[in-house]
Amino acid sequence: MWGVVSGNYAGINAARLNPSSMLHSRLYMDVNVVTADLFLENNAFYIHQEDFKPFAFIRSSDNLPEYGKDELPFDYYLNQDRKNIHVNALVQGPSFSMVRGEHAFGFSMAFRSVFSGRSIPYEVIPFSYEGLNYTPLHNINFDEDGMMISGMAWMETGLSYARNIYRRGPESVSAGISLKYLKGAGGSYLDLQHLDYIVNNDSTLNIKSIDGQFGFSPADFSSGPLFNGSGFSVDLGITYVKMKRNYSLSKREKMCRQQFEDYFYKLGISLLDLGGIGFNKDAQLHEYDHVSQFWEEVDTVNFRGLDPFTDMLSEVFYGDPSRSLKEEKIWIALPSALSVQFDYHFRRQWFVHSVAMVPLRTSEAYIYRPSQLAVIPRFESRFLEFSLPVSLYDYRRLHIGASARFWFLTLGSDNLLGLMGITDFTGMDLYVSIKFNFLKGKCRRQKWPCEARGGSFR
Repeated sequence: MWGVVSGNYAGINAARLNPSSMLHSRLYMDVNVVTADLFLENNAFYIHQEDFKPFAFIRSSDNLPEYGKDELPFDYYLNQDRKNIHVNALVQGPSFSMVRGEHAFGFSMAFRSVFSGRSIPYEVIPFSYEGLNYTPLHNINFDEDGMMISGMAWMETGLSYARNIYRRGPESVSAGISLKYLKGAGGSYLDLQHLDYIVNNDSTLNIKSIDGQFGFSPADFSSGPLFNGSGFSVDLGITYVKMKRNYSLSKREKMCRQQFEDYFYKLGISLLDLGGIGFNKDAQLHEYDHVSQFWEEVDTVNFRGLDPFTDMLSEVFYGDPSRSLKEEKIWIALPSALSVQFDYHFRRQWFVHSVAMVPLRTSEAYIYRPSQLAVIPRFESRFLEFSLPVSLYDYRRLHIGASARFWFLTLGSDNLLGLMGITDFTGMDLYVSIKFNFLKGKCRRQKWPCEARGGSFR
């Protein structure tokens, strides 16, 4: 959501990128009513460029294209590249930030859901799409390693704090932190370190070796409590600002009388989503340690739910339906990242913001956050703001977006190429934000009591 988290009017939303950036804002108070984002990107499945008609799809499902024997509304790529799939949904509810002198405070509430499939072997896609009867891939020995598929949904409640730690002349350094309490609704992961197998035909699998883990909670979303896990996370950030004037030592009794300090540039670095969630209720961790099986009549397997599925796998590989179960708890790390930001004040109301996002693996079971390099030119004023994000997603896919803020409403997308039918449709991004902010240096004019009654002092 580059149009929401970057800029001098971002307020509490800027803390998602760097908590220390709350302090260097044009706002002394920012109130987020709701911010929502839906993001999808992958290199496995797609809709052909000539078949994608977004407005027609909205009007009727009859306008969806149909591909393959099952007439699915999407096709798949046949190349042998490893496949990556990432889906992210965010709804941030009532939140606020407040700046008072050398300090900034923030509070946020949000619901997040993330799915990440990383380094999926290419043959898994046609087998999942066509079924095991896809004859071009029969009797081929696939020896794969390093695949991670994970997903999690959670609620987070956070407190943020930032303050100046260094001031000298036109230079300023601030540090910030966001501490969040997490409640997990559910999560799962499949970590395959090694998979060696042959699909002989549509009913026979020759599994020569499997080495990996499968963890999940809950086994059934239709029953049980809404939240099954809990945990904590932290965001850390620091920002250096080169201002256009020396720091003013004057104190303001009222927050609204604080003045925004214009700058030449800002440089920030942050660590995001350090932490995770432990699921101790209705959770299972299964381990498969170099197991093998020549599995005939695999096409007749029928199961409903994760419990019967894992029991069946354990019976097939170990001859015991409970042998693969190692623990009745799992822990999944959040999509952690290292981020570097640079914001340059070009002239007047024109700025250029640039960001580098580098994923971090902090645990064996984790959610992968794709890398991004972004350049975001923008025009900003009190009531209008426009930005044109250009980003390199996962170091290989070019995304071009647009964002516009009209006073309290922001609408935007970081990926318009697919939505506009310029390329094959492999993903989308749409976000909206409704918030109210209060500008530094803008106080309501207070009237004397006699003025309110029409009188005056002499």
